[in-house]
Order: sequence, then structure tokens, then C-alpha cells
Amino acid sequence: MKKILTILIVIVLLGAAIGGFFIYRHASTTIGREAAIEAALADAGLTRSGAYDIDVDYEHGYYEVSFESAAGEFEYRIDARTGAVLSSRAD
Repeated sequence: MKKILTILIVIVLLGAAIGGFFIYRHASTTIGREAAIEAALADAGLTRSGAYDIDVDYEHGYYEVSFESAAGEFEYRIDARTGAVLSSRAD
């Protein structure tokens, strides 16, 4: 019983260490939500004060940024590592 408990503890600790590594790696290798917003706004020729209803979601390797302004609705995909605009759409 003691051996099984020790094995379970080791497995849990190993899983936590691996999970922590991937969380750290993601956080340190992406530009972040704020930079993704700024990249999308700059491409649209807007400042933060000119945009509202800003929404950001992280997907697989990119940020999906959407917002509205007096000029209409915008949707962007921003590369999470480089900040490059992958796609854009304005309505």
C-alpha cells in the first residue's frame, strides 16, 4: 500500500512539473493579449480610444482579436509569437 501511494505521489508531482513547464513556455514565447490588441488596432489605423467591445481569444498559435469602432466591426488573427497580422476582416 505504501509503495502504491509513493508511486501515485511521484506521478502527480511529475504531471504537475510537466504542466507547469508548458504553461511557463506558452507565457514566455507569446506576445501577449495586449500586444495582439495593439497590432490589430495599428493595422486598422485606430487607437484604443477609438475602439470598443474589444475581445481577445487565444487559439492554436494565434490571437483572435475583434472590436468595433465608428468605422465598423473588425476581426483579426494575430500570430502569437511574432505579432504579425495573419488575417483581417472589416464589416
